[in-house]
Amino acid sequence: MKSRFLKTIVLILITTGLKAQNLVGEVEYRYRIFYDKIYSSLPYLTPQERDRILLTWGSPEGYSTRMKLQFWPEKSLYTYGEPYEVRSYSWQIEDYFIENNLQEQTYLRYMDQMGKTYIVRDSLNPPKWRVMNEIRDILGHMCMKAVSEDPIKGQKITAWFASDIPVPVGPEELFGLPGLILAYDINDGMLIVEAEKITFGEPNQPIALPGKMKGREVSGPEYQELVNKFIQTSIKSKRAWMWEVRY
Repeated sequence: MKSRFLKTIVLILITTGLKAQNLVGEVEYRYRIFYDKIYSSLPYLTPQERDRILLTWGSPEGYSTRMKLQFWPEKSLYTYGEPYEVRSYSWQIEDYFIENNLQEQTYLRYMDQMGKTYIVRDSLNPPKWRVMNEIRDILGHMCMKAVSEDPIKGQKITAWFASDIPVPVGPEELFGLPGLILAYDINDGMLIVEAEKITFGEPNQPIALPGKMKGREVSGPEYQELVNKFIQTSIKSKRAWMWEVRY
């Protein structure tokens, strides 16, 4: 049912040319993670550890990097954008690419996680979204709110999508809404991703996947099981898993 719904959206976009001027472009996102909020939510930390983390990682602006999404009616590509002047953390020099093929209903994720490089290929299976009766302006686009959950990571996801940019993709691993996702947050502000700039038309420098991808090839369910085991092992060992798995 989910696949049929997403395929219907894609066919409408390709065949009708609805708002064709908004079907191709590039979005620059600011990806901000708040380690102090994340650590403070871990139930096994002592008050002393929480105080230490607040002193070490506390920052009202969080720790930022730029991400870049390029989109067409039939696909999207996502990776790192131009870094800010201060490089916040090592993810900026590691491999992280996502390609969604909307025509074939498949995806490819090439990423360094849990100490290894993974090549994940599978069919697109959109999250279970619930569209809410709230709107928000983002860069001049009126966006609607949608919510979902990630049960493996224990995350509440709030996304904002622009129906006037009718491409069902977004940053990170989010997709499946009837419009481009321009912002989202996890667990009420522990991670905030927001569009900083949108440029319509063919990108000047299309994102290119590495010519030779080397890593462990797994399916989507296999990768999710690896993530689940890693998180559960980290919790039992009272370690924070978000250093090895993208939050």
